[in-house]
Amino acid sequence: MILLAGSFMLSSCVTLLGRKKEIYVDSYPKGASVYADGSYVGTTPCTFKSKKPKSSLSFKKDGYESKTIYTSLKHRGHIWWNMLFTGFLGVLVDIPYIDKYAETSYYASLQLQSKPTPKPTPELSLVVPEAPSEMRADYAVLSKIVPSNSSMEMDATTIFEKYNSAVFMIYTSDNYNVSQGSGFFVSSDGIGISNYHVFKGAYIEKTIIKLSDGSKYQIQEVLAYSKKYDYIVFKVQGSGFNHIPVTKSGYKVGNKVYAISSPEELENTISSGIVSGKRSGYLIQHDAYIDHGSSGGALINRYGEIIGITSGGKKSGANLNFSIDIRVIYK
Repeated sequence: MILLAGSFMLSSCVTLLGRKKEIYVDSYPKGASVYADGSYVGTTPCTFKSKKPKSSLSFKKDGYESKTIYTSLKHRGHIWWNMLFTGFLGVLVDIPYIDKYAETSYYASLQLQSKPTPKPTPELSLVVPEAPSEMRADYAVLSKIVPSNSSMEMDATTIFEKYNSAVFMIYTSDNYNVSQGSGFFVSSDGIGISNYHVFKGAYIEKTIIKLSDGSKYQIQEVLAYSKKYDYIVFKVQGSGFNHIPVTKSGYKVGNKVYAISSPEELENTISSGIVSGKRSGYLIQHDAYIDHGSSGGALINRYGEIIGITSGGKKSGANLNFSIDIRVIYK
């Protein structure tokens, strides 16, 4: 037993007595991370020590192609001579160290990463083409806009708290200028409504819908529009949106109304008034305040139902404002 233990302790000159080799690594450009057989050893220029030689060195640097080089190795001839002194057990211990570095200095030149070939810019699509000037909503779209005939009256505070998140700001671009308008949801799956003139000449890919919580969405599809009646119906990417029901009963002169829109980029401002008159061309005259940026906003009755799309006003100093009767989308 004593003889066996002594033989094991002296079994390998390489394993027990061999020294670690110091390997020098550099690269162009400098500052590349170096991995020896997958294990990080430093950043160029650097050195590392190893008794058991590594077969590969990999170099990685941001902005450059990764590169792997292979080390130069050769056999340790004297391992087999150890059998004369240590026996077969010594050779078994030495086998993992049968190779050694033939060279102790390694260098790699890295190449810049090739720039990806830019994808061709798709041709931008006008949200509202010049022709035809009308595109009616089909039954599949209209069936998702459920009409309401509520008898529960609400005050301004309740209406704003309930529907503030259903009204949004719209930013459109013609590739040169950015314009701001308003809009609102009429279904939970993202069907929105605004004025035709808010989108005229704009590009669908550049249109941004901004909700009251700051989240932003893009328009997925234009579903209907009318240049004559100044409305547009579209689908926003996403689901689970708060929305305002559409009136089934219509309105009468003298009815209380509330406008929620973003005049002069004052996000989701609420104002109140009454219906002042019915005008030709599906126009609702009212004295609820609106201004630039209000176009496309929501005109809501006292039951919390949409009756119109806020559109514009007379600049004569009088409070003469107009909205498009929401029922025109069914025409």
